[in-house]
Amino acid sequence: MRTTMKYFAVLVSMTGAMLVAQSCAPDGPPTAPELNARVTQQKLEDLQNKYGWIGKYHTDGLAYIYSQLAKGSGKPRSHAEVCRIVAKATKEFHKSARHGDVPANFVDPSLMSETCPADVDTRPINKTIISSAGGSFAPRSDLSWTAVNLINQITYIAGNSLSRYEYVTGIQNVESQATMLPPDEAGAVIAVGSVALSSVDYWEANLSAWVTLPGMGTAYALNAPEATSATVGASALPLAPRSGKWWQNPYVRGFGKVLGADAIAAGRTIYVTWAVGPVGWDAAAAGAVWASGATAISLLF
Repeated sequence: MRTTMKYFAVLVSMTGAMLVAQSCAPDGPPTAPELNARVTQQKLEDLQNKYGWIGKYHTDGLAYIYSQLAKGSGKPRSHAEVCRIVAKATKEFHKSARHGDVPANFVDPSLMSETCPADVDTRPINKTIISSAGGSFAPRSDLSWTAVNLINQITYIAGNSLSRYEYVTGIQNVESQATMLPPDEAGAVIAVGSVALSSVDYWEANLSAWVTLPGMGTAYALNAPEATSATVGASALPLAPRSGKWWQNPYVRGFGKVLGADAIAAGRTIYVTWAVGPVGWDAAAAGAVWASGATAISLLF
């Protein structure tokens, strides 16, 4: 009798466990939308693992440029002198990070000549705009309109967002759309997105440090035309960069041009070098760092 009762107790226990397991299990196989979301997420992760290096390169490159600018003794420096420092630092960093020289034929000539560049061309990337000052590039016809339009969306978001949430979620949405493209075209979009995301992280954390660099004269803001050297400076920058107030500060909002310059430089270089392989990606990485550093000092010095 005891054996029978013990068996019955074990049977009840096992049945209860099975019922609990069944109650915790999903009500059936994943739905089509769930499967599609998983596939999209996996594609996105694979693309980021392959092409996202350009974002880390960008952040590390800016950190190296800052270290070279910080060596100043505090004496006033001309804009041309600062441009030379940034250009030289960009080339030094690239050689260290990528074990080779910057591909001279695929970047803004101002980087190679170590001179201050002209303002970034903010027109959308399209089939007729060529970013080479020497005019040696032919228009690309093999990067699809969809890929070009997604890159243009990233550059617009980077230069016009008014909050971190708007900035990050906008770019992440574009990256998700890119997973529908062929892998190589999707990689071009993801690479530009990684530059834009690394740029906002870097400048939120380090803009205040750049403002206090030796010899820094004033921080100009494109969206605050009434600002003068007497009214703009380190004191204008809040100490909590990730807060909403940081994004709403009119002087900080001027740095939307820096964020946009990073993405535009990467996007344009990828656009005109897309078919040439790794050298194009190296050029895009170096071009984005140069555009970021040069545009920043145009606002600060």
